[in-house]
Amino acid sequence: MSPQSPLPSIPETSIPDGLSTDGSVHGASVPDGFQRVDRSVSLLRANFLMVYFALPSVLVLGGMYVWLWGHERLIWQLTGGQYLMPVIILIAGILAHEGIHGLTWKITTGKPFGVISFGFHWKTLTPYAHCSESMEATPYRIGAVMPLVLLGIVPSLWAIAEGMPGMMLFGLFFTFAAGGDMLILWLLRDIPGTALVEDHPTRAGCYVLVVEEETTKAQKREEEHEEHESVDR
Repeated sequence: MSPQSPLPSIPETSIPDGLSTDGSVHGASVPDGFQRVDRSVSLLRANFLMVYFALPSVLVLGGMYVWLWGHERLIWQLTGGQYLMPVIILIAGILAHEGIHGLTWKITTGKPFGVISFGFHWKTLTPYAHCSESMEATPYRIGAVMPLVLLGIVPSLWAIAEGMPGMMLFGLFFTFAAGGDMLILWLLRDIPGTALVEDHPTRAGCYVLVVEEETTKAQKREEEHEEHESVDR
């Protein structure tokens, strides 16, 4: 799914009876009258699309720093010959990025840490945080955006205000790294905050639980009727 692809409109929905935001629905049957809408892309595609979302922010923030302080400090920071400590800091920041996702979901939903897992997708070289239980769209969005705010925007603005090249590079790196999260927020741009979502277990994005359209219901009933008739034969 590309940024230009049309997305189905999602109406305001409430949590269906028998399904709680404290319970997992992965692998479970969808409650009657509801259906899952997939709002996700593959991790490989997300790694490409993230550039589309992250690059403008990086250019704006970087441009503000260069306009105020010049580019010489950034060049010196990049070519100063000290690479071990920056690499350690970046690795710690990557771990913190995923930790912030999980901690924010924990705080905003009250879910136990046992339903939040962390890992690394080696095929696409993508670290991830995953919640195995459903939640409302608002806390899901908050969890998606917090690494961008805490590791990207805030350090970048601090560096711009104080003229700190190392902090600026840190902020720019993690603003760019949050491009996948920006993509997810865009995929959910028309989803009501009270809609129930399930973090996708293998892709970037989630499922949205929505009220089933009447035509879809009728089609499903017809398919079930035909299936019963074939069994009776």
